[in-house]
Amino acid sequence: MNYSRQRSLILDILKNTKVHPTADWVYQEARKKMPSIGIATVYRNLNALVELGECRRLTGGDGQDRFDGMTARHYHMKCRGCGCLMDLKPKDEAHLLQLQEVLRETFPETESGAQLSEVLLDGFCEVCREKKEMN
Repeated sequence: MNYSRQRSLILDILKNTKVHPTADWVYQEARKKMPSIGIATVYRNLNALVELGECRRLTGGDGQDRFDGMTARHYHMKCRGCGCLMDLKPKDEAHLLQLQEVLRETFPETESGAQLSEVLLDGFCEVCREKKEMN
């Protein structure tokens, strides 16, 4: 599939942010560099990038899809305070592989064919944890 200037810009935005943005956020960022880009173009290209495996679609429980430019296997935490999504990085790759194996054994494919693909943990980010400790 050809990479248009729009698709390249959108992928660049995703790869260069630590937040897990919504399509609307990506659209606002893209317009800063390409004012003529349309919201439909952003949605279409985000969907194509997900299908191509260039980014991941996340559901954070707030009803909005979010996107992640880091495609390597990792987990996420949603802050109970501010609602941000954060990447969780294990101390080493062996821990991540152990967790994946435990999850596969605990939640095997069901009779209906459903299969575990994403795990979202919750807790408090550093900022919200500090606010909570101050109160």
